[in-house]
Amino acid sequence: MPPPRPISEHADESARPSAQSIQAWLIQQIAEELQVAPENIRLDQPILASGIDSMQVVSIVARLEDWLKIRFSGNPLEDYPTIERLSEHVSELIAVQ
Repeated sequence: MPPPRPISEHADESARPSAQSIQAWLIQQIAEELQVAPENIRLDQPILASGIDSMQVVSIVARLEDWLKIRFSGNPLEDYPTIERLSEHVSELIAVQ
């Protein structure tokens, strides 16, 4: 599955990725890192409880930042530990850009 297009390639604000699109992207990234089927990744489970290690998390967060052209000031998983909460937060962040 190719990565979603960066925001800069979208025609207008309404084309920005939704929380659901971000969730799907995160699920795919985590599943690939863990070498499991995406269906085995839970939205409501803390990402760090999935068996992913800190280096894998750093890599996924960096790719998320690159894709959406955002930067986190710290570790977003401290405040938004699940895919569901993180994707909603990121969706809100890009909506105000």
